[in-house]
Amino acid sequence: TKALSPRPIPPNEQTSSKVLHPIYQSLDSHNYSKALKLTSSSSPSSEWDIVKALRIHALERTGKKREALLLLWEVLTNGVVLSGGNDSSGDGGSNQAEEVW
Repeated sequence: TKALSPRPIPPNEQTSSKVLHPIYQSLDSHNYSKALKLTSSSSPSSEWDIVKALRIHALERTGKKREALLLLWEVLTNGVVLSGGNDSSGDGGSNQAEEVW
């Protein structure tokens, strides 16, 4: 089995506050296009789940529902491994999801 790297998290409260505060301000003021810029993939913080969640919200609010759903699926399935095939569970070999943290 391939080892998964842990989910990226903010290094400390000061850094997370410095990054997240402008995003929250943009969302609070309904400036969703600015929130999308702040959560773009050009920043290292864009890999944090909280930043992805805020990006999903901004995408949905700007009418980009498909892109929001694709990113949501990525966040939800990150760290989930599907196992299937030769299992002895008696369920006919259907895929089973297992969370890996």
